[in-house]
Amino acid sequence: MKGIFTAGIITCLILTLVIAGCTSQPSAPPATTVATPVVTANPTVIPVSAPAPVTDPKLQGNWFLKQIGEQGGAAAVLMTNVQITINFDNAGNFQGNTGCNDYNGQYTLSGQQMFNGKGMTIGPIASTKKYCAEIANTETTYFQVLQKVTSYVINSNGELTLTDNLNSNLVYTKNPASPMPRF
Repeated sequence: MKGIFTAGIITCLILTLVIAGCTSQPSAPPATTVATPVVTANPTVIPVSAPAPVTDPKLQGNWFLKQIGEQGGAAAVLMTNVQITINFDNAGNFQGNTGCNDYNGQYTLSGQQMFNGKGMTIGPIASTKKYCAEIANTETTYFQVLQKVTSYVINSNGELTLTDNLNSNLVYTKNPASPMPRF
């Protein structure tokens, strides 16, 4: 009897499993994905106003080099033997002539007060490449000082002094000295 009872239980379990496997549960409908449009607002551009470039109307115009003072007076002052010019415009550009080569570039005024004038940077400098033996050393010294300018000042006599990071300077006047030869 015990064997019949055990066989009956096993049979019931098998039938239950078969019936459960044959019957189907109602299944959910297959998942479908629907593209949902994403609404984006037009981006709002908030203008960031750049600070206005610093300009100095007194600096603008044509200047004639009067002298080159190297290393804050520790080296000899070089009086030029040829008319060297520089012209500053109000858009941050400069151009000039060394008596041999034409040159140009850009300058920036920082607006900061430095110990020896107002903050200024020059460069890079582009130049023609003619060689004029008579003024080659003067021109080389001139460009070395000019490309390292850190400040400028215009004194009460109307002279412009550009000073570099070694305290060398270029002193200009608005009035040309006696006419100098161009090479």
